[in-house]
Amino acid sequence: MTNTEINKFRNILNARVIDLTFSTRRRDVIAIEQSAEDLERRLGAAERELAMRKLENESVKLREARAALHRMEEGTYGICLECDGPIGPRRLAAVPAAALCIRCQQTVDCRCGAMNNRAALAMAA
Repeated sequence: MTNTEINKFRNILNARVIDLTFSTRRRDVIAIEQSAEDLERRLGAAERELAMRKLENESVKLREARAALHRMEEGTYGICLECDGPIGPRRLAAVPAAALCIRCQQTVDCRCGAMNNRAALAMAA
């Protein structure tokens, strides 16, 4: 990977870190407001749950972006953490914080899907 490509991805990741840092600091949407109406309480609880999930998701993305920037500093950006093979430029263009090549990511996704399926079956039994 050329220095120009790495700098392009560094700029993208730095911008993402700034955006995500700002959005993860906004916790006012999680505030609990009391209401006498049962429907309003339930709606408020659902909105808080959604806001918490969004915050959690953004926190994960922030950690991934920071980890990618750290890999750039180490000189390992664009190298799969699982198989040490190159991460394709198209994958990095789509997911600049990618830590795994597409093949290893698919393997991880299949494993996670299988674990989720087993957990769902166990809960249904």
